Amino acid sequence: MLSDISIEPFRGDIEGLEKMAFSSWRDEYGIESFPNFYRPAFLKYLFGHIQDERALIAAYRGDEVVSFLANLPRHFSFKRKKYYAALSCIMVTRKELLRRGLGLAIIREGLKFNKELKYDFTLFTLEAGHRSSLMIKKLEESGNPVKFVKRMHVVARVLDLERASVSEGLKSWEKVAIKIIGAHRHPKTNSSVSVREYRPEDIEACLNLLNQYKEHVGLARVWERDELAWELDYPDVSKILVYEKSGRVEGLINYILYEHIGKTKERWAWINHVAYPTLSGRERVGFINAFLHYIKESNCIGALEFTKKYYPMAPLYKAHFFPYFRSVKMVSWSFNPDVIIENIPDVYEVQI
Repeated sequence: MLSDISIEPFRGDIEGLEKMAFSSWRDEYGIESFPNFYRPAFLKYLFGHIQDERALIAAYRGDEVVSFLANLPRHFSFKRKKYYAALSCIMVTRKELLRRGLGLAIIREGLKFNKELKYDFTLFTLEAGHRSSLMIKKLEESGNPVKFVKRMHVVARVLDLERASVSEGLKSWEKVAIKIIGAHRHPKTNSSVSVREYRPEDIEACLNLLNQYKEHVGLARVWERDELAWELDYPDVSKILVYEKSGRVEGLINYILYEHIGKTKERWAWINHVAYPTLSGRERVGFINAFLHYIKESNCIGALEFTKKYYPMAPLYKAHFFPYFRSVKMVSWSFNPDVIIENIPDVYEVQI
């Protein structure tokens, strides 16, 4: 059924991938908005530390890319032990080829490579009801080792209600609800909060803050210095603010700039990494508000986070974040029979 298709390492045509992905996602989402995970600057950031070409898999019909799957290598701490794993993400396939089984074929090819690369497990995050979720469900129903890890709900903060309403196609009652809970208000400022932009010399403090999660979070990313430096600060993609107290970095908020494509194209800030273990509740809320003020000045119309629960999230709600109706489900696929990643209440990993 796929005799005219070749599955191989990605050839590097990121502009062609973005074009194909836009067509596929628009076909699936219709008039609903969706994030552009395939913006060339973002892909260069995401793939910048990949050394093995097998981590990026694509399907081609001649010279045209028609399907894609990334398997991003990373280290995790699980039950105080370190494991080598992959985050499988940004999968996309042309609709007409899904019916011919290409989506399942590229997932199986990715899993084969992950096993060859001796990963202990693979993680997938899937939006309920969408194509990737249905394909993973088929694999699970066929008896494959797919385990439920965690459901994560979206929480959002709107910073420009009029632009968000147009882009997201918000209904009148949704706009009224946002106004009632104050999720559209200008973020409060606090002159006593010492928040500034990240500097390269902050990397050791940030490394220490984020690697603390391996001691108490159920499943936690583990970082090396150079890897984290790339992750936290990349032009026009990844930004970070730090909270300085008594001359020391005591907190950080890192975020990714995503373009949401709806009726219009608008920028949102997706919170990526957060740490503020020694800050008081008031300082944490002040930090969140300073972050919101900063991204509003940078022309973002809002911020998003997912309920990963690896850090205290109450300050988000005090800063007028609110639950949104979308959610994702994280699942795992283990290659190491001694490692079963299942039903974990708190996960420290990014959402892509």
